Amino acid sequence: MRSSLATRAVAVGVVAGLGIAAAGPAFAADPGVTSKQVVIGMTTPLTGPASPGYKDVAPAAQAYFDYVNANGGINGRKVKFVVKDDQYNPAKTKSATSELILRDRIFAMFGALGTPTHSAVIADLNRRGIPDVFVNTGSSNFDNPSRYPMTFPYFPSYVVEAKVMASYIQGDSALSGKKRCLFYQDGEFGENASKGFTAAGMSFDTTVSYFSGQQVAPFTAQVTNMKAAGCELVVFFGVTSATAQLLGTAAKAAFRPTWMITSVGSDPSVLSGSLGAATNTLLNGIYSPNFMTPIQDTKNAYVSQMKVIATKNNLPWNFYTYYGINTAYVLSQAIKAAGPNLSRKGLVNALQTKASSFRSGAVVPMVINSKSHQGLTGYYMGKYNASGELERITNYIMTATSSSKGTAKKSTFKPAGPTRKLLP
Repeated sequence: MRSSLATRAVAVGVVAGLGIAAAGPAFAADPGVTSKQVVIGMTTPLTGPASPGYKDVAPAAQAYFDYVNANGGINGRKVKFVVKDDQYNPAKTKSATSELILRDRIFAMFGALGTPTHSAVIADLNRRGIPDVFVNTGSSNFDNPSRYPMTFPYFPSYVVEAKVMASYIQGDSALSGKKRCLFYQDGEFGENASKGFTAAGMSFDTTVSYFSGQQVAPFTAQVTNMKAAGCELVVFFGVTSATAQLLGTAAKAAFRPTWMITSVGSDPSVLSGSLGAATNTLLNGIYSPNFMTPIQDTKNAYVSQMKVIATKNNLPWNFYTYYGINTAYVLSQAIKAAGPNLSRKGLVNALQTKASSFRSGAVVPMVINSKSHQGLTGYYMGKYNASGELERITNYIMTATSSSKGTAKKSTFKPAGPTRKLLP
């Protein structure tokens, strides 16, 4: 029966003109893979209000795949990377994903960005059995192997991040006594943050929010409310474009609390597009968790080699470029680990059995197995200096699960160095 199905798959591929060579059942089993090529897709906002910063992820991943292809590919296959601009609009995400599946015939989805956008397509990807690897969002809802067996988050969830923030605040004498306020983006972003803080036993004196899309307008009302409430420490869960509006609005209102900002919302190169020369001044002293080796640590083998790839491709050296190269590197290791007879089932198995051995610039452990697709598990705490660099201020990391129970725990973890020439 298997041989018959494989033969039928080859026939369909040839008739459709998709260039799937008659290389035997191993290569004909799944769309998007031949003896010489594997097709990977991505949806992400290349334009629109959410594009600042995030638009750099796809070109960075492409740069890494180009580098791999120039060095022989992965198990002899070149990576074809197809990116669709969804403008952070769920309706556009659905149509773009359909194009990737039906027209481009992708083998796997990689790095699809956004909680509301990816929520619109995750069920279809899983129903079709398409690997959905390293979703670019911290929503803990995507770590659900029983419901979404093909979906694998990468960076730590917002629940984990909130637990880490709470743990640090509670253990720091300079912060623990301040009047605390929470400002968050509505939807799962904010819901995950609240879940994490509640689990960690942290409450806030004042809570305000904004809706997705509002980051293009000043947060005048929210800043006025927090200033009137006497907020001394403001924890912010929002994207970088929203952070720029918040810091700019607060500066004009002479509102100067201590800030702690989520890891996905504080990249200086993106903030400078809105804040200009004031960026480093406004960032100075802001706390932000991170899970990657500091981007300015060019003595680190990961940072130095990834920066070379970025520079060679004329890409800005910021967190999003760094992250894009890094996740493409990890995906490439997973594809290689799946073996020469590449299949979707083989990729999923490689992720669930070998993820802990994959190398990356992350300084926290990765947990992926048949019961948990959590991805990265924690953060260290950082603080921005006067030069706009996020410096690591803890010599330990804090790890946690995305459960509604439990707090973050201090831990030590020494990541392995990169593979030779940063190749999979």
